[in-house]
Amino acid sequence: MPVEFVSASSRRRDRINKPAECAQAGIPYFMRVEFAKPHAVKVELLELDGETYKPLATALSGQTFKTDVPFPMNFDPAQLLESWYA
Repeated sequence: MPVEFVSASSRRRDRINKPAECAQAGIPYFMRVEFAKPHAVKVELLELDGETYKPLATALSGQTFKTDVPFPMNFDPAQLLESWYA
């Protein structure tokens, strides 16, 4: 499963082009992680639906990101900030 870390300098490529390329390749899941200031993060899991992705699970810092597919995950996205801003 590809995981894309969105950056301000490549936002269009990270949010539009890369998911489209993965969908075209038939990759069933795509995860996007966006860090924002001040100290916030959003995690989104997308599932292939035909030729495009649809949201499957989303959480912001302080919420719980939980899914059982493609494998069990259960965490607060804020945990990603611990190493990012360390």
